[in-house]
Amino acid sequence: MNQIGFDKKFSLLAQEAHLAKNTLLSGFDLLIKANFFQDKDGYFYSAFFHISIGMERILKLAVVTHYMLSNNYLTPTIQKLKSDFGHDIRTLYSESLKLMPIYRHPNALTTPTRTDNDEALIDFFTEYGVGSRYFNLNEICEAKMNRSPLDKWLRLASSIYEEYTPHQVREKSAMNLMYKMDKEGPRNGFTPHLDEYGHPMMVFDCLYRQYLIEKSAPLIIWRFVEVLQPIYFLLEAMARKAADYETENKIASMVIPHYEDFFYFLLADKFTIKRRKKWLDTFNR
Repeated sequence: MNQIGFDKKFSLLAQEAHLAKNTLLSGFDLLIKANFFQDKDGYFYSAFFHISIGMERILKLAVVTHYMLSNNYLTPTIQKLKSDFGHDIRTLYSESLKLMPIYRHPNALTTPTRTDNDEALIDFFTEYGVGSRYFNLNEICEAKMNRSPLDKWLRLASSIYEEYTPHQVREKSAMNLMYKMDKEGPRNGFTPHLDEYGHPMMVFDCLYRQYLIEKSAPLIIWRFVEVLQPIYFLLEAMARKAADYETENKIASMVIPHYEDFFYFLLADKFTIKRRKKWLDTFNR
């Protein structure tokens, strides 16, 4: 929807920013809801879908805006975007980080530190955005016995949970779960569920997997925020440069939005993120 005093490109970029913001926030909410053995498996796929779209769109905002600022507000062609990036989140992320020295922000780290699990998160959503979103139907039609996105996510969630949860806390949690089963039931027998290796799962295995997914979700969202926070600073710096460019060139209608108004949730700290239960409602008020 266009507005008086704003260029049409402003409205389109602003709508794209709204899309990126809401898909990321919706993805966070869905990730908190997702779990196994509770008829909530679908939330995983919805979360993966939303987050992969949100990551792709916020990163494409960065590369498109850079192209505009480098070419007197001319825009790249659709073919150029497709040939250079497609839906490849890894390539888009790497390209966006290369732009940070050009658009210096006083609060941004030039070379943000990422862990192996951070890289694994980026790779997971790159793979999901490019092809894994069709895994179930593809495997039905042409079985290749590949690991499903849920199996890969479980391993990644376990790795992140273990990295940021002290050993004594993990051990105590497992013991408390066993004590609770002894006190309240159910008994620790075999279930109809198979693990990713095809082995029958015990009741404890199922309950502990649910516990692990629940506790890892806030940690994963925190890592997402840390991974995308440099992009927030990049977009904010781009918006400032655009404002200067429009003033110097006497451009009456604003073209580049103030991106920081959309993505300020990427400034959240670990403590706040771990406590937050709702994202979309909170940041859309």
